[in-house]
Amino acid sequence: MTTVTGRTLDENGDPVPGTGFEYEEDGLIADLLAQRVGPLNSHPTLQTWGATLERPGEDADRLRVLSIFGPGYDGPPEHYHEVSEESFDVRQGELTLTCEGRDRTATAGETVTVETGTRHTFHCPGDDLTVVVTTIAPLGRIGYVLPTLSGIAHDPAVDADDPLQRALIAKRLHGDTVFTEAESGVRRVATDVLAPLAKLRGYQGGYGRYRQDAFWERHVEQPV
Repeated sequence: MTTVTGRTLDENGDPVPGTGFEYEEDGLIADLLAQRVGPLNSHPTLQTWGATLERPGEDADRLRVLSIFGPGYDGPPEHYHEVSEESFDVRQGELTLTCEGRDRTATAGETVTVETGTRHTFHCPGDDLTVVVTTIAPLGRIGYVLPTLSGIAHDPAVDADDPLQRALIAKRLHGDTVFTEAESGVRRVATDVLAPLAKLRGYQGGYGRYRQDAFWERHVEQPV
């Protein structure tokens, strides 16, 4: 039987049509959702959903995340991790990774590892959902900032395009994750100038409320 989940919830707690994804109740996605250790999160205007999975062993600085992408998802801006290695274990669909300008498409059963310092991005070229289990180690600061990036998109009280907010997030990621579009000297100077002002005005590089289960349960329909 097919069911739907992950829809954005409106101010009344009602699901917004067309914002979730369908899956078989006895299929692969259902099995992976059952392994999550936290709430399902999403981006309200992009076809992407995620949930934290069990960490392997006792390694507290290694994180596994279930990612579900809609058909044609364009992926994040090109970036690289200064301290972490990232692997993409494709469980369903297709994932095209672009590493240092070269494309490689992985399908179900394949895993691609992106070494520390490698510029990369990805997109989903297929017509169906793409399901990936991503592992990043060591976790570093990105584990705190990622929920903020998604949370802000759901939060009408915060403007995701505010230059002060963007500068403080970039500053928080300094020494950990670098988005290559922001690497120019001019942009780095602008970030250094704006970040102290942003702090004075109460902005944060990562907000604790976006890591709380209750926030996501109010904003995203959760699997039964």
